[in-house]
Amino acid sequence: MVRRWFAWGALGIGAIAFFTGGCGKTPATSPAPVSTPIVQRPVPPPPPPVPKPEPPPLKISPQRLALAPGDDGAQVLAEIAGEHGGRRDVTRNVLWSIQPSEVAAIGGDGYVRRRRPGRATISGNFEGQVGTAQLTVEDEAEHPWSFAEDIVPILTRAGCNTGGCHGRADGQNGFHLSLFGYDPAGDWQAVARDAGQRRISRFDPGASLLLGKATGRVPHPGGQRVVPESPEYRTLLEWVKAGAPEARGKTHGPLTGLSVEPPDARLDEPGPLQLRVVAHYADGHVRDVTRLAIYRVNDDSAAKIDARGNVSLLRRAEADLVVRYQSQVVSTRLATIINPGLEFNYAKLTRRNFIDEELFKRLESLKVPPSPRSSDTAFLRRVSLDLTGEQPLPEQVREFLADEHADKRTRLVDSLLAKREFSLFWRIKFGDLLQITSNRFGNGAARYQAWIDEQLLKNAPWDQTVRTLLTALGKPEDAEGGPVNYALDGPDAKTQAEQTAQRFLGLRIRCAQCHDHPFDVWTQDDYFGLAACFAKVQRAGGGGMMGKPQVKLNPDGQVEHLRTKKPASPRLLDGTLVKVANEEDPRKPLADWITRPENPYFARATANFVWAQLFGKGIADPPDDLSRSNPPVHPELLDALGKHFVAHKYDLRDLIRTIVTSEAYGLSSSTVPGNEQDTRLFSHQVPRPLTAHQMADAIAQVTEVQNRFPGANHKRLAIEVPDPSTASQILDTFGRCLRTNGCASVPTPALSLGQSLLLIGGDVIESKIASPNGYVANLFTLDPPPGPEDIVENLYLRTLCRPALPEEISKWSAELKQAGSLREATEDLFWALLNSREFAFNH
Repeated sequence: MVRRWFAWGALGIGAIAFFTGGCGKTPATSPAPVSTPIVQRPVPPPPPPVPKPEPPPLKISPQRLALAPGDDGAQVLAEIAGEHGGRRDVTRNVLWSIQPSEVAAIGGDGYVRRRRPGRATISGNFEGQVGTAQLTVEDEAEHPWSFAEDIVPILTRAGCNTGGCHGRADGQNGFHLSLFGYDPAGDWQAVARDAGQRRISRFDPGASLLLGKATGRVPHPGGQRVVPESPEYRTLLEWVKAGAPEARGKTHGPLTGLSVEPPDARLDEPGPLQLRVVAHYADGHVRDVTRLAIYRVNDDSAAKIDARGNVSLLRRAEADLVVRYQSQVVSTRLATIINPGLEFNYAKLTRRNFIDEELFKRLESLKVPPSPRSSDTAFLRRVSLDLTGEQPLPEQVREFLADEHADKRTRLVDSLLAKREFSLFWRIKFGDLLQITSNRFGNGAARYQAWIDEQLLKNAPWDQTVRTLLTALGKPEDAEGGPVNYALDGPDAKTQAEQTAQRFLGLRIRCAQCHDHPFDVWTQDDYFGLAACFAKVQRAGGGGMMGKPQVKLNPDGQVEHLRTKKPASPRLLDGTLVKVANEEDPRKPLADWITRPENPYFARATANFVWAQLFGKGIADPPDDLSRSNPPVHPELLDALGKHFVAHKYDLRDLIRTIVTSEAYGLSSSTVPGNEQDTRLFSHQVPRPLTAHQMADAIAQVTEVQNRFPGANHKRLAIEVPDPSTASQILDTFGRCLRTNGCASVPTPALSLGQSLLLIGGDVIESKIASPNGYVANLFTLDPPPGPEDIVENLYLRTLCRPALPEEISKWSAELKQAGSLREATEDLFWALLNSREFAFNH
């Protein structure tokens, strides 16, 4: 190495001598310069210009467009391929034209409007690239009219039938419309026939009160809702001129579907994207409803959308868009490549089961890197807390770290699933789901909880458990009466229908009681049909704490439909009518349908619920909402989990084991460049605050001082206290579900001032640390007493379930050595660790 530097030094000196004419001082007298001729070098020719790359081909869609009678216009889209494999929307940057122009007109936004029947060619030019599409405008000798298809969407889009306007239960200023237009026949009656037909003027259609109020020409508390001379205004005017019919000419039957183009679009860069929304009817007709649909963005920090379906992605992200048109709701996803310049070898990722295959495939498509595998200590603590609610003991940490077998994580999972604490901890989760508490079920709560405990202990198939809950009859306090309590939860059949749909299917149908669901597919008929399945359930006998209720069938039980005022007929949520004899229980065919392998909701809802317990959020989140307006982040993964659950006979332990043995579950909570902003794709674990029961037991375990609860056995684990009616300051402070008016499907404790005051200023921790029978007291009875390094190491293993880092040992052992009282300093360090974020979170 010395020789190398010497050589470089010599080279440097030689270089200096070369440029200065020598080393040392310049001679006082220098020889005269020698005159040399100047040679003119030829100037090289300039490099040829780099040809400008041609833009990618322009794609126009749809390639064939037809405007049928009654269809006034349609949206055309234009795009080119992006540099990174995504698409680039150029709809509003294209120079559009139509030939012959007499057939139709097209605006700069790509929207086509009919002029007369005929055929034409739509052309678009973007930076020299030309694309075309064919247009057919069909003849409409007489405009067909449908109030439901032509007028209701305009009233809905204008907000006339919302809950804040004429869609209120009592209407507005004597004018009542059905909420969001769920009852077109009733709305037509209100607009065209009620109040002496005062809202429609057949003699002077333009002076109709309907148009005057909507445009603001007549004083209107809602202000202007329709712009004069706009396409919507002209449609309303022409309808009034035609006599305001409910239906005339050929209509297309009921609306059967809705589609969005392009579906699940992936853009190269944040920017605009024009949507095209198409309604599908029973007779096969399709109609462009882009400018009549209602749009919503689930994350307005990622995207925004205007009333004409032009959406803008604001940053590199994913955004779910919800589109509603009359009774149909669909969602679509807009995304960009998150890290276009990322270089990451996804092929080398470990894939332990189908979960990893699906998750890593999606991360690769977005170029989001997963975090590396978590440390053994982080995994040990995480999975122990998730499966049993308990932290691992120091000796278990040391044993796991010393184990060099490749399958040690899988063997750990199997051992935890076999422990009694697994059933104790997970019964709390299912107790929260079913809201089991003596405040709701009186004396029957103990039987109810014991029955759930039994199902978990024997790992009963979840479909059998649910079927039994839905169909049980008898006395809830009998030895076999535990599942009967389910029929007592809720005051009536409607509440039971709502709870059943949400708990077991992940469907929130409550909104459909008064009107069709505004952002899902459920109608009022669906709601009352499901409620009618519970109509024959009769709760006989007393209630309350001392009551002796009994659940039996009442053959004459009915539910009145809110709109029709007639008894609703039992039917399933797929529209199938439930036909049973008068003395038979309609809950049985409902239970059969819910637990059927082909049911599109049951298995996915359960898989999503379990996933949420292990990751802190569902693949669809909230976990009990699998509605059309709340699409899952990884739909293929959720489908795969549901199919796996069915294939394995609804085995809950197998489902949990499959998830926690995946590489996805075992990822680190530390982020890497490229996934720092991810909070939804599961590219890394997200730290979660300990639940109330986890926190209470963790403090008791590490201090070796048990918690006290009311009851005969007052010293017990918190996970042995499932009923929230059992008083506990620590469980209440840390946010246990009280099971009174519902609670989140997943415990979502948040660090609060009350918790901080309890831990820092209260005696919950202090009394346990200083207890004469606690860990610190016992530590100082050892002979010989432990040294500062041993104390630090043991406290870290006990509280944080990992060895202390060398710098932590050095820092804290130095503090302990110079302390006046080693025991007091040890208690201070113990207190600090128990109040640390690392202890309070599961990561």
